[in-house]
Amino acid sequence: MGAIIENNVLEKIHYIENNAGATEIGIATVIRDTVQKGWNTRVILKYENSTTVIIKDKKYTELVYGSVVNLKCKTSLPDMYNDFDYHKYLVMSGVDYICDDFTYEIIGYKPTVLSRLAQLRLHMESVIDNIISAPEAGLANGLLFGGNDRLSENLQDKFAKTGMTHIVAVSGYNVSIIVIVVMGFTIFMGVHRKYAVWFAIVGVIFFVAIIGFPSSGVRAAIMGVLVLVAAIYGRVSHVYGAIFFTAAIMIMFNPLLLRYDVGFQLSFLATLGIISVYPLIEGTFVRKKTVFGIVDVLLLTASAQLFVIPIIAYHFHTVSLVSLLANVLVLPIIPLTMLFVFLTVIASFVFYPVALFFGWMAYFLLEYEIWVVSSLAKVSWGSMTVDNISTWWFVMYYIIVGAVVYLLNKYLYEV
Repeated sequence: MGAIIENNVLEKIHYIENNAGATEIGIATVIRDTVQKGWNTRVILKYENSTTVIIKDKKYTELVYGSVVNLKCKTSLPDMYNDFDYHKYLVMSGVDYICDDFTYEIIGYKPTVLSRLAQLRLHMESVIDNIISAPEAGLANGLLFGGNDRLSENLQDKFAKTGMTHIVAVSGYNVSIIVIVVMGFTIFMGVHRKYAVWFAIVGVIFFVAIIGFPSSGVRAAIMGVLVLVAAIYGRVSHVYGAIFFTAAIMIMFNPLLLRYDVGFQLSFLATLGIISVYPLIEGTFVRKKTVFGIVDVLLLTASAQLFVIPIIAYHFHTVSLVSLLANVLVLPIIPLTMLFVFLTVIASFVFYPVALFFGWMAYFLLEYEIWVVSSLAKVSWGSMTVDNISTWWFVMYYIIVGAVVYLLNKYLYEV
């Protein structure tokens, strides 16, 4: 079945390439959230014949998720970007063409559950923007809903230099925070741990729905939920099986993920690193049970970093040398920050002065987080540029790390 799907994908790419340059005219619907990028807004629309295109509209576009338009678009393929096949990346994301030359007329609105949720999210974002000042508001929205497009390019660069972009990305980190908060609350309310898992799963599904089911969010949710269920109801071996099973299913239905979705690679390897390395070093070096805090953050971050550093160096040609320190200083207060931001939004529907109080509490935490990232980004040796990584070095690294982890587990737990 996987071979059939892969062949269909290749045939689709061939068809798209052969028909590029044609002019599409017809009714199209905005099928995803609009995203501001600099002075433009990226909008993804789908024609009634299923052709999907991207346009770059004006910054303050009137188009929203669910808008129906008469669209005239001259289709084209994007150029290669630093030897990266951007076209195949778009196909992987469900987009066929870009439109550099287009005109449209809004003729209606198609309400759906997802478009209604998108409107709710936009309202929540506006509440945050009104109560919390920038740039803290951009970070608050990124933490709650994922995405770094609300941050300035300068601040985005600082997050990248310090290895902190993952906190504002739609990733397994967002999912893990939701799981921790929901499970913690339900267990505190007297719900049994095994049943609390299902409340956490509902919370994860709602989170992914309200942000529009982006591929990265769906991937993180599926992997996180399966790992969670396997960990609660099974053994560690079940967790490994859940991760590889999830990855295999996703690759089978979208073979381009493995090559063109860096987020998929990072999420898979980070999760694998945490479940492989964290129990090993935690059990070896931390003999007494500790409250979740700096030690746990350090160990979790190191476990994930061990598996993802080669991927980051290979794709982005840079490695942060202050990432561990940044994560230790910031991660412990991220759940509390997200809680205050969420309470700010909820309180705004009930009693605005209370929302202002929670907003101020969130602001001080957000300001501290941005200060840490900005300060560490200024360190001259904080990041290292890496060029021309050999594929063989890349492969050997994972073979060696995998062998060491396997042997240590075998020695420590079987001797």
